[in-house]
This record gives sequence, structure tokens and C-alpha cells, in this order.
Amino acid sequence: MNGANYRDFYQKALIPIGLNDLYHYKETSEHKHTIPTHWLIALEGQLKDLENEFYTWIVTIYPSDANGSFSWNTSCYTSSIYNCIHQAYEHANALEHSGKNGKLFTTKNKEDVS
Repeated sequence: MNGANYRDFYQKALIPIGLNDLYHYKETSEHKHTIPTHWLIALEGQLKDLENEFYTWIVTIYPSDANGSFSWNTSCYTSSIYNCIHQAYEHANALEHSGKNGKLFTTKNKEDVS
């Protein structure tokens, strides 16, 4: 992995891409030459206040291979900013659950993940 945010990057377990999500990815991706096999969901923190060690967090989804290799600049989803890691983690868990069911890009989640 080559990432812009080395220090505060916490990835969850890889999730195999379901057929529905793979179809959606192929239809919407600009990177049609590489077909991923897994999703990598990550929490990324950015230090906003050095004195108080205050971080903001985003949840990002990257297409990945089975070994966890991905490119940091090809995310397929980036959440809004969270001021609390616990809220970001809850959002990541919800995305992980949808991804495990192959429904990351269903109508309900399409507004969140696109």
C-alpha cells in the first residue's frame, strides 16, 4: 500500500466482492483494466489540533485484490467527516455488513456509497 495518510490508517478485514457489487463496480469504474476481488474498508484519521490531539475521521472503501493490495488514490467511496472515531467505526461496520451481503451498491446504500 502506498498511502497519503500513513500514520492514522486503520483497515478492517478484507471483504470478498459480491456479484451484484462487482457488476456495479464494472459499470461505474474508470479503472476497467483491473477487476478487484475484495473491498478494503479503512478508517483514516487526520490530526486537526496538535495541542489537544484532536482527530477527524473518514471511512474509505478501496477495491483490492485477495492479498490486500490496493492503490490509495483509487477509492470508490469516501464518507463525510466524523469528529468521533466511534461514529466512523459504526459507519464502517454498517458498510462492512452490506459488503459481506453483496449489497454495498444496492438502492438503499447507493446514496452513501458511490
